[in-house]
Amino acid sequence: MKSNYSFYNSASAYYDKMIDFDSALQKRKILLSNFIDDIIKSVADVGCGTGVDSISLCQLGLDVTSFDPSSEMIKTARTNSDKHKCKIDFHTFGADDISKTFYNKFDLVVSLGNTIANINPKQIEKSFAKFYKMLKNDRKVLIQILNYEKILKDKERIVNITKKDNDYFIRFYDFGKKDLTFNILKFNADQTTQKEIISTKIFPYKSNEIKQILKKTGFKKIEMFGGLDKKLFDTKTSNDLLLFAMK
Repeated sequence: MKSNYSFYNSASAYYDKMIDFDSALQKRKILLSNFIDDIIKSVADVGCGTGVDSISLCQLGLDVTSFDPSSEMIKTARTNSDKHKCKIDFHTFGADDISKTFYNKFDLVVSLGNTIANINPKQIEKSFAKFYKMLKNDRKVLIQILNYEKILKDKERIVNITKKDNDYFIRFYDFGKKDLTFNILKFNADQTTQKEIISTKIFPYKSNEIKQILKKTGFKKIEMFGGLDKKLFDTKTSNDLLLFAMK
């Protein structure tokens, strides 16, 4: 079992291949445009990973500042942003320890890619408070997490299976009492004995829990969607949960 930090440092070596970065970038750019209007000029990407959302937002014409606790993810994100000729300001901070320097600076804070499921319950309220403080007045936060109400009910262990250049990546869960173990199994079809598996703890926050924390933090006008396409959220059928709320 790895710490969250070590897990994503390890995964950074093959993360872009696993998610098919270039394909994900094109899809993300189209979907994120659903949440962008003329008021939004500056955006913070919290939990930026290898930069797919940050680069998408930059290509939509926004001034992007990005944060991730994994130094290796940030290193890859910088390489990706250079490749796509995007000027993005990267910082190695977790959601709960972002500096006061960034308070009251942004028109939009996004935290996508299931980032908040990686935040320990002891830090989740502090993290949401950081989102709130980073925003200018009357600006918004956009949070995405998997629909854990459905996942916990169905007990579906397999998250995703992907293949790229004969490499297979299987993302799957082990179910605990209050948390989940998230695993990535990586192997090559020609060398199946040389497999790698990494694991870390994640926290299956449900829609009402997140909504209550947002309200407690001070957010208002909270909207819930089943994805970046703005479909209605359904606890039984939606794969994702998106929350869009105003400071």
